Amino acid sequence: MKISKITILSSLLMLLIGATNTSCSDALDLGPIDYYGSESYWKTEAHAEGYIDGIHKHLRDAAWQHTITFGELRGGHYITGTSGDGSSVSGGAIASQNFDSNNTGVTKFGDLYGRITNLNLFIARVSDADFIGTDKKNYFLGIVYGLRAFYYFDLYRIYGGVPLRLGVEVIDGELDPTKLYLPRSTPAEVMAQIKSDLQKSLDYFGDVNSFNPYGMGSKVYWNKAATEALIGEVYLWNSKVTTGNNAANVSDLAVAKQHLLNVVNNYGLSLQPNFADVFDARNKANSEIIFAIRFAENEASNGFGSYVYNIGTGQTTNSSYLEDGSLFVDPLQVAGSGSMQRYEYKEELFRIFDVEDSRRDATFLAAYYKDDEGNLTYRGTHVRKNIGLINSSGIRIWIGDMPFYRLSWVYLTLAEIANMEGDNAKVEEYINIVRERAYGENWSPEFAYEAGDFTANELAILAEKDKEFVQEGQRWWDIRRMTLTKGGKPLVFTPQASFNGEPILNESTEAHKVLWPIDRALLDNDDALEQTPGY
Repeated sequence: MKISKITILSSLLMLLIGATNTSCSDALDLGPIDYYGSESYWKTEAHAEGYIDGIHKHLRDAAWQHTITFGELRGGHYITGTSGDGSSVSGGAIASQNFDSNNTGVTKFGDLYGRITNLNLFIARVSDADFIGTDKKNYFLGIVYGLRAFYYFDLYRIYGGVPLRLGVEVIDGELDPTKLYLPRSTPAEVMAQIKSDLQKSLDYFGDVNSFNPYGMGSKVYWNKAATEALIGEVYLWNSKVTTGNNAANVSDLAVAKQHLLNVVNNYGLSLQPNFADVFDARNKANSEIIFAIRFAENEASNGFGSYVYNIGTGQTTNSSYLEDGSLFVDPLQVAGSGSMQRYEYKEELFRIFDVEDSRRDATFLAAYYKDDEGNLTYRGTHVRKNIGLINSSGIRIWIGDMPFYRLSWVYLTLAEIANMEGDNAKVEEYINIVRERAYGENWSPEFAYEAGDFTANELAILAEKDKEFVQEGQRWWDIRRMTLTKGGKPLVFTPQASFNGEPILNESTEAHKVLWPIDRALLDNDDALEQTPGY
């Protein structure tokens, strides 16, 4: 990715993001139309290419929210209160499912509508443009329609029905409140729009399967394989999850399956031989990655230093021990990196890994207390999975890329589809592809998964994903989508998906909490909006 260009564009494009909230009053307060919204900008191919850089920079700005806030914190696998390093953890209200009309987790729909309007502007200014070659224009439109579907799918899973903002009224000077206010579309309407955008993305990409056809950067720009992966995710979700007036449609399974098989077969992807290599900051855009958010020194960090001890103020260093009984000093070499443990996973998650599973030690570094007899007891874990690298100054920098889609996710999603189809042979095949890589030289038949009934398979897939996708934003969506029986109760309402034997949400009193509430300020500023049902 063109670092200098993406950094410069960030400040300019942010003006547009600030101008395009769904709240009419916010838009009216801004006044002038910014440079990107003006007709004078859209004159050259370089303008379009620069704008593509900008929308990816702002996708990166939202990556933590997409991955951790929306995809992880509610999964039941985070501690609340105080970390093993002695610091207060963040996100406790979300992790505790503390949602009501005054506690909404995020505000202003997570600020996603500004990003969506940036995409709408590109569509409006470039679709019929003659200042860019047709092939490159179509490729860029494939990116933009794919990203719009991506944002709306997040909004759909979070809120259900949401306003469908598909134009650029604010940018083009429309200030009539009656035209700018938008009510929430129904869930069925939102899902239909997502599917429409996905099809347009595919159509515009056409036969271009390359991850870097124009030399801009490999696998860090949205691409056709990412659109097909998102189609698999959207259609699998819609085959199993009913939201409002949008009933689950099992026929969508076939669509999801076909596009995920396309991802497996058509893009030259392969699993990395070693699990840890997937996240090596010197091995970016590797064979397993489909689409990832790029981080780079002196530009942006991924934030994962907040999962690791601090050697200055933390309580782990020099007062804890490693698994081999040696003193815990600074085994991850985080001195000077600015790390501070604000997030920690529950001990029960660490315990589900076999010692022979390479993902255990590639993901976690455990700390222990030691008594006078040398016996170790668990103190806490620190995540070493995406730990960046030591730079030329000897400082650890957190610049590992953040994968949104990678090949092992495709295999385990295909396993879930196979379970819905009752195909135990494929359930075993897909799970064991992932497991065999994880165990590496330790692999033996005893570690292979043998399929059982629907429930056993579904829980096995969830457990495999729990080990494979720590810190990758999967678990909340998994327990909302996956079910105890075919067509039955979502796992979020069952003790089988929790780590303490209690359902993550109580179905009788908290069923509405599968969706998030809208903050009062946004409701007060927009007369067309209504609160999420149940709040």
